[in-house]
Amino acid sequence: MMKASVNILTAILAVISLSSCNRTLEPDSSFIGSSDIELTVAGSVVHKYDPLTWQLGYNQTTREFRACDDAMRNYFLVTCSTVPSSTGQKLDATVTWTTGGSVQSVKGRFEVAKAQGDTYWLWCGEKKTRTGVTVRVLR
Repeated sequence: MMKASVNILTAILAVISLSSCNRTLEPDSSFIGSSDIELTVAGSVVHKYDPLTWQLGYNQTTREFRACDDAMRNYFLVTCSTVPSSTGQKLDATVTWTTGGSVQSVKGRFEVAKAQGDTYWLWCGEKKTRTGVTVRVLR
């Protein structure tokens, strides 16, 4: 009887553990509600594109989106497994950016949380990541 109780308890703990690891969080409302091209990490805006002092780039062959300031000190790059095309689409992406002179990166499964014309709001809601990035397909 004791062994059966231990096995049941172990199974319950395993299910709870697995479900909490795979849980994804919904996109931040401020990210989805924004019309800006920006990078948001853990609820904070890291970089925001300013058309007066920043440049946008897009390479169709490598599916890479770039935004950098005119001095090229601050930037974020997004390399996607496929080109975003519609809300709900899932794709793998790597996001690399600078903060305070250091380079950081996140790789994961992103979802197109919002699509408007050629602009796409990509969201990775993994608990540790919570990364949102807006990209624009330049033609």
